Parts: sequence; structure tokens; C-alpha cells
Amino acid sequence: MIELEKLGKCSILIVEDDGFNQELAAAIFEEYKDITVFKADNGKEAFKVLEKTSIDIILLDLVMPSMNGFETLEILKKSDEYASIPVIIVTSEENERKTTYKLGANDFISKPYNPTEVKLRVFNNLRIKKFSALFDEIKNDTEEEGIYSSEYIKNLQKALEIADNSQKKLLAKLATLAHSNEDNASQRLGEYTVLLGNIYGLNKREIDDIFYAMSIYDIGLLRLSKEAYSNSESQEFKIHPQLGLEILKDLEETPLIKMAKVITLYHHENWDGSGYPEGLKEESIPLYTRIATIADYFDELTSSRSYDKASMSSKNALEVMKRESGSKLDPTLLKLFVNNFQQFKAIKKKFT
Repeated sequence: MIELEKLGKCSILIVEDDGFNQELAAAIFEEYKDITVFKADNGKEAFKVLEKTSIDIILLDLVMPSMNGFETLEILKKSDEYASIPVIIVTSEENERKTTYKLGANDFISKPYNPTEVKLRVFNNLRIKKFSALFDEIKNDTEEEGIYSSEYIKNLQKALEIADNSQKKLLAKLATLAHSNEDNASQRLGEYTVLLGNIYGLNKREIDDIFYAMSIYDIGLLRLSKEAYSNSESQEFKIHPQLGLEILKDLEETPLIKMAKVITLYHHENWDGSGYPEGLKEESIPLYTRIATIADYFDELTSSRSYDKASMSSKNALEVMKRESGSKLDPTLLKLFVNNFQQFKAIKKKFT
């Protein structure tokens, strides 16, 4: 079910010179009282609407008189005022898709309009736009130490919900904030856990979820002060697993969120019981967490982090990890890691 009503009040601009198709597209949204539809016959008329009205998303035909879709799109995406508005191009031609994609098109639909497809495309693009707005607020609050406000936590929860329900790849943007603005951190960690999970024998759904869970397992770091964030030995730093769980606990418990909760809370537990926050030992530590801990530790040793700027070679990290077998790390999983080390090293190299 496409729940457009959950988006609240929003406005759609349909730019289409064919009157019948224009009305057909508009009729798709008649049932939604909070959606207002505006119409324009060409690009010039579209900009007249934009000057007077706040528009949330645009459906843009390409073949029109006065100002065609290509010209309209190029002006929109070069404009500071309108560039953030998602534009869905109406075309089924592959060469037109390539051209408009390069110009900044966000999505595509074909004629004749399929109502379900149109609703889905609009829904997904509006949710992505909402995520981007939330992300900007979260980023600003993080930089300004507004991390203890209830509004900050609500924004994190809303962003997580949007990403989990429609665009999981957006979770990587939150990971960049948690991991010192390093763009590839979540991708790298995800690939480590996917590799180890596959070797161990996790199923396809588990593999998919553990990849994305590695984008949010450290989300509790976003609620630390800059001073605590840079000192991994402080007591304030050591409560970040619980802070992360507080963000996740009120979300709908999808398979991803359920897995992310156990990894978030327990990723600093050690095999011998010396970790935190609960001092869990051996197989009382959830399997997904034990897999994530090996990936996280290898990444921590070989990458610079805000709380530990030093890093070492993959070879030296391997020797350190071997010494942690049976103390910090699950010896069975570590053996799988060691026996397949060249594959993990290749992932590290790919992101260097």
C-alpha cells in the first residue's frame, strides 16, 4: 500500500502540453485531500507557477512548445532556488533518460500513466526529499552540539524510518556523521560483515540486513559531546551503545531495526566477558554482533577514527586480532576471518 497521506500536505506540479494526459495525471491524486496539484502547459508556464507557489515535486514531460522539458530541467537544476525539488521525467526513451539523468533528473515514468507506478515514484521521491531536509537539520545540530534535544532525537528517528521503509542506502549518510564524515566507512564495514556472514552461512535476508545495520550500529556516537567523542576510554563514550538503542527502540521493529538493535547495544562486548555495557560472554553475545565486532575491530585497527587517529597495515592488524582470539573476539569466527584474510584485505584496498 502506498501511503501518500502520511506525507502530510504537499504540492505537485504537472508540466505537460497534452490536456488529456495532464488531466489523467492530476486525477491520480484526487483522492488525497492534502495533495494540491498545479498544472502548466510548458516550461515557461511552469516557472510562473514556481514564482508564486511552493512546489514539492514536478512531473515533467519532455516534448512541449515554448520551452521543452530538457530546457526546463536544465534551468531547474542549475537554480539555487529550485534545484532541490525532485523532478520525475515522463519518457520511455532510453536515450532521453540518459540525457535527462545527466541534467539532474531524479526519476522516470512512462506513458500511458500507470497510477500505481506514478504514486510510488512520487511517494519515494518525496520521502527522499524529506530525508534530505532532516539530514541537514541533524548535521547542523551535530555540529552545533544540539545533540541532547528531544527534537534532535526525533529527527534521527524520522530519518531512520524513512530510510528503512523506502531507501536503505540513505542510511550511509547518517553513518558519515557517526564516523567523522568519512564517506566510505559504512560501505567498507558493510562489505566486511557481508563477506564474513556469507562464509559463516547467513541467509540472503540476514546478509542484506547486516550490511545496512553497519550504517547505524554506531548511531549513539551522534549523541556524544565532541569531548567524549574523541576519548574512547571515557565513561561518557562508553554509554554510546545505550544512547544508540534509545534512538532505535521506538521505531517499527522491522528485521533490519531488530538486527541493528542487538549490534548497536552489544558491539563492544568481548568474548571473555570483559566488554560493555553488560559484560556478556561467549555465545550469550548475539551472533550478528560477534560478526560485526570482528569487522568493526579490523576497520578500527586499519582506519583513522576520531577517537584513535593511529592506523596500521592490514597485515599488522591481522596479528593483533589473532592475539585477541578467545579474549575480545569469537575464536570460531576469527578463524574464518584468518582463513579468508586475503578477501578482507582486498575490500580494504578497494576503499583506500
